[in-house]
Amino acid sequence: MRSQESPSTSPTLIRNARAGNEQAWNELVSIYGPLLLRWTQKYRVPHTDVDDIAQNVFLTVSKNLKHFGESSGQHNFRGWLWTITRTKILDYFRQQRKLPPSMPPDQLANELGLQELSIDQLSEDQQREDLKVIVHAAMELIRGDFSEKTWEAFYRTVALGESPSEVARDLQLTAAAVCMCRGRVLKRLRETIDEV
Repeated sequence: MRSQESPSTSPTLIRNARAGNEQAWNELVSIYGPLLLRWTQKYRVPHTDVDDIAQNVFLTVSKNLKHFGESSGQHNFRGWLWTITRTKILDYFRQQRKLPPSMPPDQLANELGLQELSIDQLSEDQQREDLKVIVHAAMELIRGDFSEKTWEAFYRTVALGESPSEVARDLQLTAAAVCMCRGRVLKRLRETIDEV
């Protein structure tokens, strides 16, 4: 665990995971796992098979992360993850329904009654919901890196929209200290999800 109150200044999460850093890999899975769950539910994958698909997705990601952004020209991790996830979901349904492996993805999606969209074609609402899932997972991941007082100052000013002076009064801090707490947590949160 990182020291309390000292947000990491290390390179991005994806670069660390790419370099074989186990903690970075675990953070990546913790942040994007809930998003995979959302996507598989959207495609009506039976609950009993969701973990298998997620495992297959993360296995593919781990094998190919070192090449992410190089040859494919893909620089949006969420879009890359979406493509892998959609492929694994389509493979799952192909196997379940014993459809030919040579069937093109677009035709397979039509056959299954599923939308075959790129991440860029998702509605603004869908993209906003995806981002909320990622931010929530990242917040849960980093929460233990900060004292309760720092976290409360951040949460109340950012999530609840309370003024720094109001929060400062309750926490027996100065308004400037509340702003510093908020800034430290926001900086750490941005570092955690800066690839999004």
